[in-house]
Amino acid sequence: MKNFLTAAVLSALVAAPWTLADNAAPDPTPVVKTTEGKLQGHVSKGTYEFLGIHYGAPTGGKARFLPPAKPAKWQGVRKADAKGDRCPQPPVNMPGEMATVLSFSDLPISEDCLVLDVWTPAVGDRGKRPVMVWLHGGGFFVGSGGDQYYHGANLARGNDVVVVSLNHRLNTFGFFPLGPEAGEEYSASGNVGMMDIVRALEWVNANISAFGGDPGNVTVFGQSGGAGKVSTLLAMPSAKGLFHKAIMQSGGSAKLRSQEDAMAVGLGVYKQLGIEPGDVEALQNVPMDDLVKAGGKMGLLPFGPYLDGEVIAYHPFEPEASPLQKEVPIMVGYTKDEATNVFLTDPTWQTMTEADLKKRVSGLVPADKVDETIALYKKRAPNDKPMHLWTSIVTDQLFASNSILVAERKTEKGEAPAYMYKVDWESPVLDGKLRSPHAVEIPFVFDTVYTAEGLVGNGVEQEFMAKAMSQSFASFARNGNPNTLGLPQWPAYNLKTRPTMIFDNELKLANDPDAELRAFWKAIRESKTPGGSAIKDAFDAKKFE
Repeated sequence: MKNFLTAAVLSALVAAPWTLADNAAPDPTPVVKTTEGKLQGHVSKGTYEFLGIHYGAPTGGKARFLPPAKPAKWQGVRKADAKGDRCPQPPVNMPGEMATVLSFSDLPISEDCLVLDVWTPAVGDRGKRPVMVWLHGGGFFVGSGGDQYYHGANLARGNDVVVVSLNHRLNTFGFFPLGPEAGEEYSASGNVGMMDIVRALEWVNANISAFGGDPGNVTVFGQSGGAGKVSTLLAMPSAKGLFHKAIMQSGGSAKLRSQEDAMAVGLGVYKQLGIEPGDVEALQNVPMDDLVKAGGKMGLLPFGPYLDGEVIAYHPFEPEASPLQKEVPIMVGYTKDEATNVFLTDPTWQTMTEADLKKRVSGLVPADKVDETIALYKKRAPNDKPMHLWTSIVTDQLFASNSILVAERKTEKGEAPAYMYKVDWESPVLDGKLRSPHAVEIPFVFDTVYTAEGLVGNGVEQEFMAKAMSQSFASFARNGNPNTLGLPQWPAYNLKTRPTMIFDNELKLANDPDAELRAFWKAIRESKTPGGSAIKDAFDAKKFE
């Protein structure tokens, strides 16, 4: 633990602006009136919690593959004390050590899954608190807003914000383009999962003031696939005006898949099901579990939003930042060792040889760049074994370079600031071999370290990181600027000095960190030589049984 972790710094970071105790008589069963009816919440970890709120109607049967509809209204008071169903998805088989590091919700799945949860410090007080809407990861294939890392009470209570987490359609149910044979009514089927998120934001816009939030100050934030969802929202005409700031953690997307690629996936699903393209009636009668299994047989990460020119009008940051949300400030970042989590499931990762490393790198870069790539990383970390040289290369090729590109394109547009960060903090779990892995910052942003000891361990360092990250993210949500008490001054990104906040035991601002590596990967990208997919090679479709 470094000397920077003084009691004074930690106490500055942990100073919470508001708790339920500040109320003279907090109501243990608050009732809020929404556009559909009244909801009764409860107190959880010092906040008011409302769970399993339906922002959309069920999506099964005749509603399958159609844009989301508003939920039905009800009479009386409905309890909001239990999380709603996850969207249909296969169970995730987490082999070996990965099972100790990451955990997923085991809530039921159903096609009545358009639900969200709300945590707020107060209701009915006409508060104008910033609203933070979380979009979960999982590659548009699996995941849930109800996963335990995403409990929003500490983030809400510690920063006087309203936190929302939601479920939406995934995989075959949310991103299956039925093709022109299905007719115009189903022209948006391949992007309805993103339309669900817009429907949720519409619900927030109409209702969040009753929960003490400000509908005019909404931030969307997400990690991995969730960051891809945030990126995509920036390019959707229907989302314009529904959010005002955006945070992309380890997955900001400059470019979406093409319509041609998306349609090819759709034809693959038809083939798996034995159904002729365009036979919508047959598709609507397929049992839910069969549709899940068909999606699971399509390989790794085949589903996701695509540029259709209507639902999604632009690539988020290719060849430039989307003009639709030009006034929206963004924050974007990544972790130092994203790929260690990815390859933890690869039984050959930890025994890699120099020959293995060279073979793998040859799938990522042009043939004449293989030796140069390895030499560059050996110079940077001469004591690293092939396993960590490999994950450092993949981290920079995929995560770091994409995050930097997003920040560059936003900065080039010059109409709203971009803030760049990097997480260097290394987890002590599994003897430290994960270093700073994919998802390591999630329990820090949500201040939920107590749920994530398998990923980050526990102690003073973890508490410090949680306060530093949760408060800076909430500050950005509040006013579009992440600067907060206890952090070094954090300026907006620019193409000359490239200021980047480094989250570690010692918080520091670095100008153009790892500049040589950034320039190297930029040159590879601009050479337009197709690269390989290390992520696809790392996984086996058998994970999704």
